[in-house]
Amino acid sequence: MSYRRIAQLHAARSAATSRALSRPRPRAVNRVVRTARVLVPVAPSPRRRAGAAGGHEQGGGLDWARRIELVTVVVAAVVAVAGLWYSNVQAREQRATEYEGQITDRYTAAVENLGDDAIDVRLGGIYALQRIMQDSVRDHPTIVNVLTAYIRSHAPLPEAPRRSAEAEDQKKEQSKPTEPDADVQAALSVLGRRNPIHDAGRTWIDLHRADLRGADLSSADLSSADLRGADLRGATLGSTDLSGADLLMANLRGADLDDADLSSADLRGTDLTGAGLRAADLTGAELSSADLRDADLRGAGLRDAGLRGADLRAADLTGADLSSADLTGADLRGADLRGANLRNCRVSAGQVAAAVLNAYTRLPSEIASDPKVWERAAHPLPAGAR
Repeated sequence: MSYRRIAQLHAARSAATSRALSRPRPRAVNRVVRTARVLVPVAPSPRRRAGAAGGHEQGGGLDWARRIELVTVVVAAVVAVAGLWYSNVQAREQRATEYEGQITDRYTAAVENLGDDAIDVRLGGIYALQRIMQDSVRDHPTIVNVLTAYIRSHAPLPEAPRRSAEAEDQKKEQSKPTEPDADVQAALSVLGRRNPIHDAGRTWIDLHRADLRGADLSSADLSSADLRGADLRGATLGSTDLSGADLLMANLRGADLDDADLSSADLRGTDLTGAGLRAADLTGAELSSADLRDADLRGAGLRDAGLRGADLRAADLTGADLSSADLTGADLRGADLRGANLRNCRVSAGQVAAAVLNAYTRLPSEIASDPKVWERAAHPLPAGAR
C-alpha cells in the first residue's frame, strides 16, 4: 500500500473520530458533566494547553475522556453516600424496633407487679408504669386506663348494706377519718402528674364510684374526669383542674377545693357541705340541687353557674361573683352575701332578703330598688346566729 493511501486512511479515521467526539451528548450525560464540573473543577492539562496552540482535535478528545473519568468518580461517590444513608435508615429502624421491644417487656413486667400480694412490689409496678408513660407517648393512654382501672378495683365504694344494723355499722365506719392505701394514693399521684398533652383526646380519667376519701389530689389535672358518685370526703383538691369534670352525685363533704378550677363541671346533686371553695372557679358549673351548706365560697367565681334548688344555707359567699347565675329556688337563708355580685342573677327578693347583705352587695336592679331588702341589709345576722 502506498504512503498516499495510508495517509488517506489515517485522515478518514481521524475525521470519523472527530465526528464521534463532537456528536451531541445525551441530556442526562450533560447534567452529570455539569455536576462534575461544579464538584470537581478540571484544570487544563498540558495537552489541552498544547491543543490551544494547534492540536485542538487530539487535546479535546483526551480532555473529554478525563471528564468522563471524573464523572464516574463523582457518580460512584454519590452511590456510596446513598448506600451509607440507606444503611443508616435501616440501623435507625432496627434500633426503634429493639426499643419498642424493650418498652413492651417493661410494660409486661410492670403490669404483672400490679397483681402481686406485696404492696412494695405493687408500688414498684406503678412507678415503672409512670416511667414508661414518660418514655413512650404511644403507650400513655393505655397506662392511664390501666391505672384508673387499678384504682377502681382497689378502692371501690362499699355495697349498700341490706339490714338497718349493718347500715348503722357502715355509717359509723365511714364517718371515721380515712385515707387511701399507699398504692392507690401512688396511682392517683401518677395520674395527677401526667402530661395531659399526650392524652390527645383519646382517654380520660375514669374514677366513677371510687372510694377516694382523704385522697391527696392537690394541683392534679383531672379535667373532664369521670367522678360520678365518687366518695371524695375530706379529699385535698386545692388548685386542682376539674374543669369539665363529671361529679354528678359525688360526695365532697369537707373537701378542700380552694383555688380549684371547676368551670363547666357537672356538680348536680353533689354534697359539698362544709367544703372549702375559696377563690374556686365555678364559672358555668352546674350545681342544681347541690348541698352547699356551710361551704366556704369566699371570692369564688360563680358567673353563669346553675344553682337551681341548691342549698346554700349559711354558706359564706363574701365577695363571690354570682353575676348571671341561676339561683331559682335556691335556699339562701343565712348565706353571707356581703360584697357579693348578684347582677343579672335569677333570684327573687324573698330569697335575697333571707341572706346576709351589706351596702357592697350588688343586687339585680329590680331587687336593689326594694326597700324591704335593704332593711335586711341594715341589720345583718350576727355570726353566731348562722
